[in-house]
Amino acid sequence: MATLLLDQNEELAEEGILSGVEIEDEDISNESYEKEPFDTDSISITSKIVALDTVLRRIKNKTIKLAPDFQREYVWDIKRKSQLIESMMLKIPLPMFYVSEDKNGIWEVVDGLQRLTTIKNYVLGDDNDGKGFKLKGLEFWSEIYDGFDFFNLEKQASNVKVVNNILETELSFIVINPETPEKVKRNIFKRINTGGMRLSNQEIRHALYQGRASDLLKILVEDNVYSNVINNTVKDNRMAGRELILRFLSFYLLNYATYKGDMDDFLSNTMRAINGEIDIPFKDIAIPDDTEIVKLFRTGLSRAYSLFGEHAFRKSLPNDARKTPINKSLFELWLCVLSKMKENTYKTLNTKKDLLIKRYSEIMQDDDFINSISRHGSSMQGAKHRREQILKLIREIKSA
Repeated sequence: MATLLLDQNEELAEEGILSGVEIEDEDISNESYEKEPFDTDSISITSKIVALDTVLRRIKNKTIKLAPDFQREYVWDIKRKSQLIESMMLKIPLPMFYVSEDKNGIWEVVDGLQRLTTIKNYVLGDDNDGKGFKLKGLEFWSEIYDGFDFFNLEKQASNVKVVNNILETELSFIVINPETPEKVKRNIFKRINTGGMRLSNQEIRHALYQGRASDLLKILVEDNVYSNVINNTVKDNRMAGRELILRFLSFYLLNYATYKGDMDDFLSNTMRAINGEIDIPFKDIAIPDDTEIVKLFRTGLSRAYSLFGEHAFRKSLPNDARKTPINKSLFELWLCVLSKMKENTYKTLNTKKDLLIKRYSEIMQDDDFINSISRHGSSMQGAKHRREQILKLIREIKSA
């Protein structure tokens, strides 16, 4: 197999690392809605001082969610963890924590996930082995307390003061209340998160909409058929892969006709619909079970690979020397079309594959179509135009 050159017009998965997904300029200037300032009366926020033992109890009861696969690439090293615990030993106040509360009183961590996870793992132990980590690299008390896990720290009577300092720590929380609109919650998430690199939109959705949707996306992004078809070129450490798949699911499940040009809302509402929430505008939509979704996902992927090979979901075409990154719009579009396609129609396309590629290459030279999968990829008109053009292409190939 010939080696393909890679086009690097890609988003970043993290600083300096390409995601494998083509950059899309989300031009929404011609949409039917306008971005307006939030109604400040709709923002409901409460400040609370919460004792550490209450926080730990809530973590154990899972009423504070520490999503285990969220921001997994940004886990603190042992020195940073240890110095956080040292701050508590020294009674140095910790920065504010931000959480979003749902209607059941469960808190999703907006800002402070690493700090809460560190405190929990030191005092209660790690989820994997039940053991707390040992302090290392303390700034002031390294000679005294380096090497101590919490169990051994608590066991020695001489350490009672620092143990009490840890356990009696009071944490300051800003709670985003349930009545705050979802769009506002996501915006607050973007504005106040201080945990290093700015969160991607999908990382925010993942944190806010834990449940069946986040579990399903994890299954799909780790699927072998998906990995083979995209040739492992899409990095998911910033959840680029999950957003790509969610975009397909959104147009597949909610239909192109329901899309109004706000991609963030559309993808977020899909996750909420899959999670079975009742306060969403899609109450009548029937969501297939996970097994059926995996099946149709694999069907669409396999058919795309059969037709386009390694250039599936890319602007590049078979026989091109350069392989471009995965294009979000083409991924969503071709997967929707091919996964829903009747078997006899697919067989016709496969039989006439050369003609399909020839006609498709002509479409890929059309400025309006290219705009619909790039700078207008997230617009309502762009979504409508690209779908119409591909459905027209398929009809022409069938009748040729």
